[in-house]
Amino acid sequence: MRTMPSKNTGPLEGIKVLDFTWSVAGPTMTRYLAGLGARVFKVEWPKGPDPMRSVMFRSDTQKRTWNNDAFFANLNIGKESLTINVKDPCGLDLIKDMIKHVDIVSESFSASVLQGWGLDYETMRQINPALVYISISGFGHTGPHKDKNTWGPTAQAMSGMTAASGVPGRDPAGWGYSYLDVSAGYMGAIGVLAAVRQAIKTGEGCHIDMSQVETGLVLVGPMLTDYLTDGKRTPSSYPNGNRSLDAKGQDAGYRGDTAPLSNIYPTAGGGKDDWVAMTVTQNGQWQKLCSLVADLQDYARLDVREITSRLCEIEGMLKKHFANRDKYTAADELTNAGIPAAPVQSGKDRVERDPQLKHRGLIAQADHPQLGKHGIQDLPYRFLDDGPDWQFTSIFPILGGNTRAILHDILGKDDAELEMLAQEDVFWPEGIPHEVHIEKSKW
Repeated sequence: MRTMPSKNTGPLEGIKVLDFTWSVAGPTMTRYLAGLGARVFKVEWPKGPDPMRSVMFRSDTQKRTWNNDAFFANLNIGKESLTINVKDPCGLDLIKDMIKHVDIVSESFSASVLQGWGLDYETMRQINPALVYISISGFGHTGPHKDKNTWGPTAQAMSGMTAASGVPGRDPAGWGYSYLDVSAGYMGAIGVLAAVRQAIKTGEGCHIDMSQVETGLVLVGPMLTDYLTDGKRTPSSYPNGNRSLDAKGQDAGYRGDTAPLSNIYPTAGGGKDDWVAMTVTQNGQWQKLCSLVADLQDYARLDVREITSRLCEIEGMLKKHFANRDKYTAADELTNAGIPAAPVQSGKDRVERDPQLKHRGLIAQADHPQLGKHGIQDLPYRFLDDGPDWQFTSIFPILGGNTRAILHDILGKDDAELEMLAQEDVFWPEGIPHEVHIEKSKW
């Protein structure tokens, strides 16, 4: 398992980010900027910190604080904590001074929040013309829905993703996880990288106005295409379980040389995580499958329509075959024969058993101040042929822990000024949040 370094020298080294994002979408974006070497200042105030600080703790956590939530640690690795009271005039002045010295301002509030603080884009651009400002919200900062609040599940409903998932005769199933929080973060990072490149070349910044709902539209393209071409209000029906939508063969418009056979099958163990996924779309794959599964050897001669009409019978034989193999053995057996297949992996499987992820070091060891040695999801790309080894650093935003250093390094504040600001509650003194127990917090 890779060990994360204490210093990052990625391609964004020297780029500074004033990060007001919270929850998942925005922090996902700035997480990857930090992984590429940017210095990210996560701005919070202890009376209303990022709610992800108190949602998912490790099972061995005895005392829960604002600083030992494992999910928050994964979302915000590589960032420094800046606790500034922006509702205090002196605090707002500090933020404006910071804007002079950073390259990016990021936020994921509703459309009117920064404007209410007096930090609309025009104001920030006057302070720093080369500033890249990215806002991530449910609907963006324009249009009739701009003032509406959303979370991942509601944004997914508006995008059409919720309607795309379900089973016959039932209501839409939707998505269990806030997928659009993650996809908006990825797309936000891409947009910021392009805007920073432009700012470096031209000296001109910009406002990137990102809508979570719109990032979901790229995932429902077939539904949009069906309506635009045929007027279908899809989905008119859901697939029968995990079978391919083209399982009716040529009558469904399928143009392959055998009927699509796509499903997941229970494997040895019989648990909720014991399944293998398999897809057969070519006649050659069908022949190989029939050779592999004893009960199917006499079925190799079947044509497309015969396979389709006997699909339940065939799948029954496959279930019998896979019941004697664990999911990894079954998947290896199929892929070695040239048949697309994979074990259906749980979170535990991906962390502890997946040889590919282990080889690529996706889960790396970080040194967290309160969690100790702790597994963190690293950057999902590698450079080969002796290329750079970009990865996250073992830096985490312990609430208030970096404020003095940031104000000293970036704004040149001396000890006397810092002490005065702390006494006036403009920023939260370093060290105090380490000892706060969430359930008994004085905040």
